[in-house]
Amino acid sequence: MGILRTLLALSVVLDHLGGGATNQLVGGRLAVQLFYVISGFLISYVLTGTDRYQGATGHFYANRLLRLFPVYLAVAALTLAAHAAGDGSFFRLYDDLPLSARLFLILSNLFIVGQDWLMFFGIEHSSLLFTGSFTHSDVPLYQGLLVPQAWTLGVEITFYLVAPFVLRSPRRLLALLAASLALRAVLIATGIGLSDPWTYRFFPAELALFLAGALSHQILLPRWQALTRRWPRLPELGVAILAAYCCAHFFIGLNHNLRDALAVLLFAALLPLAFLFQARYRLDKAIGELSYPIYICHALVILFFGWLLDGASARQPALFDALVLTGCIGFAALLNALIADPVERLRVRLRAGGREDLSVDPRPAASQPAASRQRRVNPIRRAP
Repeated sequence: MGILRTLLALSVVLDHLGGGATNQLVGGRLAVQLFYVISGFLISYVLTGTDRYQGATGHFYANRLLRLFPVYLAVAALTLAAHAAGDGSFFRLYDDLPLSARLFLILSNLFIVGQDWLMFFGIEHSSLLFTGSFTHSDVPLYQGLLVPQAWTLGVEITFYLVAPFVLRSPRRLLALLAASLALRAVLIATGIGLSDPWTYRFFPAELALFLAGALSHQILLPRWQALTRRWPRLPELGVAILAAYCCAHFFIGLNHNLRDALAVLLFAALLPLAFLFQARYRLDKAIGELSYPIYICHALVILFFGWLLDGASARQPALFDALVLTGCIGFAALLNALIADPVERLRVRLRAGGREDLSVDPRPAASQPAASRQRRVNPIRRAP
């Protein structure tokens, strides 16, 4: 699962590099949606596959925030410093905004929540209004985000808020899945759901992706576990299929909507095998730990190399892309070493020695040894 998450993070990086890097791996939009499926699977495991958070929803929220915020805030602070050292255009954008829009941006930059909502607002006649699209704005509000791609974390956090009240109830899970799919169908039928930001930024419609991942955990994982006892190499095969698909996605000659739907179904079907694979190979977990910081830092890395190698992205795009990818991986490793790992040790102490993330034992909690039972998951400028 770690290899897959990092491939998806790199898909977003390549998409935001633009030019010849666009349409590499699975592309940025589909990568984000597949992250939602993975997140639904892992959060379902945390909430229903263990007894850690029974009656302790506040602890679940605290652990999620500790997972997201330290790395995010570090990158946001560094980006702010980079803008302060630059030409000042980032700050001048705020001068053209009404007070309500400035407050909206400042608070969403600090707390992440609301960055996804921002994509549906714009400035018209010097007022902050719901316009239905960030493109319908006299001033492009998303350019005021320090970490433009972090709007997806706003969607994730909304899912975290509802997950404890939904994933433990099959009836609620299925009802919300049906409602989310029906809403998406209505949006597409009316034409609204065919254009950004409604295609993958509107949480009520995207909720179906999280819930598909949760169903994959709750329904398919036990069945794949049983099959793996007969065919032990199934996890390796499943990961190989998904990794190959990530590389071949744009070579599949189907309508892009049908192709994306196929990718979601394939990931939901085979994620349990990737989960079992990760439990066997520490290297997979180590690779996966890079995915979140790669996703969060890549806009800053692109900004840095764009400043350092002025014009290189146009003159030597392949070299520029390679430098950005290498820089993202190196910076991600540094963020893990300096921030994520110390915070993880704090999370371990707060959970009295537990660990929920990606070093998981795929066996049901009751069948694990007491020591391993303590170990547990979270798994990403053109317009961001």
